[in-house]
Amino acid sequence: MNSVLAKYSNSAMTIVMLGIFVVLVGTASRYPAGARFMPFVVGIPAILLCLLQLVIDARERRQAADVVDTRSAAEKAEDKVSRMVGRPMEAHAALPGTTEAMSPEETVRRELVLWGYFLGFIGGILLFGFWVAIPAFLVTFLRFQAKSSWRTSLIMGIGASMILFFVFERGLKVQVHRGFIVEYVLDRLE
Repeated sequence: MNSVLAKYSNSAMTIVMLGIFVVLVGTASRYPAGARFMPFVVGIPAILLCLLQLVIDARERRQAADVVDTRSAAEKAEDKVSRMVGRPMEAHAALPGTTEAMSPEETVRRELVLWGYFLGFIGGILLFGFWVAIPAFLVTFLRFQAKSSWRTSLIMGIGASMILFFVFERGLKVQVHRGFIVEYVLDRLE
């Protein structure tokens, strides 16, 4: 069961992301021309990338079914990079703390954690808006997944949020979702 989950988990995530972007673009197509620009700029390339990823996943599964490969994940990655760049590549240094390929259970666990971050981020945007969800997400992700210090996580999260705020809200005059809870509270205060 876990090997089946690990085998199709990448494609499942890609299909969900594809669905999200198709809904985004479909919804935006009913907007006025100026309002649909940003969803189209984000959504259409994302749809194409998701479709490409599904083709790549299907091709890799078909190749894996044809040939049982006993090479390590690092050797397979070297081979893939070599094919992409057109010349032999060798990676001599392993990632810190890694000595062997991840088990299917570890792969599934990591993907579930990333799903949790993704769904938490979307829920945070819907409930509290971009300007609360973005720093909360960045700080949490940097602190617990990237293992950054609290100081670095806070500086990077707040700094990136300020840059995004000034680029989108001030520079491009794009109004982003304020969040249902934030709008409710602000309406009650007025």
